[in-house]
Amino acid sequence: MIFNRPLDVLIIFAFTLLFLFDYFPNIPLVDLIPKNFLIALIVGLYVFSLLFKKYRDIDDKGILKWQIYSTAHVLFLMGLFTVLGGESSSGISFENGFLWIVLLFSVFEMVSQWRKIKRSERSVHN
Repeated sequence: MIFNRPLDVLIIFAFTLLFLFDYFPNIPLVDLIPKNFLIALIVGLYVFSLLFKKYRDIDDKGILKWQIYSTAHVLFLMGLFTVLGGESSSGISFENGFLWIVLLFSVFEMVSQWRKIKRSERSVHN
């Protein structure tokens, strides 16, 4: 399961709200939840996950699933919010070359992780 910890759900929720606020900065929800709070929440959850061993105790397959899901979620949000008429105020869009470079590095990392899993599975079976 991808969301095996409440922190995962909070991180995805916070990222979704940040993208929503970026693509639609004039919606009333922006006044209820400040962007700085969401950024602090994401950073805090990240630091929390690094500090506590039980959260870091995730197998390689779990890490790969999280990488695939989070990348797909970001791309889905970008596509959905663009189709709904939103435009990123920070420049995060499909026309941004930097996005494609980061996405390419992310895909390389996921392929590397997948190969690592396959190698370890083969060594266990032999």
